[in-house]
Amino acid sequence: MPSTSRRAFIAAAATGALAGCSAFRGGTDRTTEFTLTLRSIDGELSEHVLWEPPERDSPFAAVRRDAWQAAVAGERYTNYGYPAVPDGEYTAHDGEYYQLHDVVTGSERIERSVLRLTWVGDAEADGTPEATPREALPPIDRNAVMPAYFAARAREHDGGAPWDAVERGGFVYRHLDRIESELAPTPAHDHVSVHDTVLAVDVSQETLVEPAHTAVATRVATSERGFEQVADAALVEARVSLSTLETEARELFGRVLTRERHTESVPLSDAYGTLLTELGFRDSLDCAPDSCRDELVGRRYVAVDGDHYQASLSIDADA
Repeated sequence: MPSTSRRAFIAAAATGALAGCSAFRGGTDRTTEFTLTLRSIDGELSEHVLWEPPERDSPFAAVRRDAWQAAVAGERYTNYGYPAVPDGEYTAHDGEYYQLHDVVTGSERIERSVLRLTWVGDAEADGTPEATPREALPPIDRNAVMPAYFAARAREHDGGAPWDAVERGGFVYRHLDRIESELAPTPAHDHVSVHDTVLAVDVSQETLVEPAHTAVATRVATSERGFEQVADAALVEARVSLSTLETEARELFGRVLTRERHTESVPLSDAYGTLLTELGFRDSLDCAPDSCRDELVGRRYVAVDGDHYQASLSIDADA
């Protein structure tokens, strides 16, 4: 165990490092809260980080299953338009462990059906044409209609939309070889309705330059124990020894773990600042009380005296 003088040295160093952090200064009427969430991980870390191909019945899931099976078997599988496997995830097969990679290996010009919708009006209004409810369409078309609806709504009302889900002003069909559609390539319906709004259906055949995404699996371990070491080395972002902390910070860790969360308003206590710094959240302490912004620092894995925890920090600038 470190001597009292060593703990004092560490505490002094931490205090000096934290002295410049804006989160430790007051001087404003604005209330800003820092909330730390900390949860123990049951079992080994390796058990919580393995990705498995989806089992649901959908073309997207089928592509992922096929790509995963080929990758772990050392075979080449290429999908066009989007990644066939989640890049960077770990997976297991037949007692061996792999890291999956999405590698862009070229491109192809491919003809696709593109669905776009045009705003017509309220389904109950006089003169509005009959429409097929979205819920009555096959699953692939139900999925396609929503991003096309959001894009049409944005055009009609000059507003926003979840643009990450919108392609070419609507939806691009990429699985027509795997499932039947009532809207593509030739629509069987002239109009569809979403949330009591009628929209006109337009489907065009367009040639797109589609990136070629090849699924690759790199073997990283051949045993469960070996993969535990890989997961710890690759995913743990901070390592803490409680014996090096001052009593206040060490006791605060115990309270946070018992309650699974802890909140303080700016200015933060020295013990809280030390704990946040040790857990890897030092950069989040630099905002000034009158300029902090709402922030959710993503979940991260930390090791405290060899045990693994999942930690996250949220900042509420208008508490």
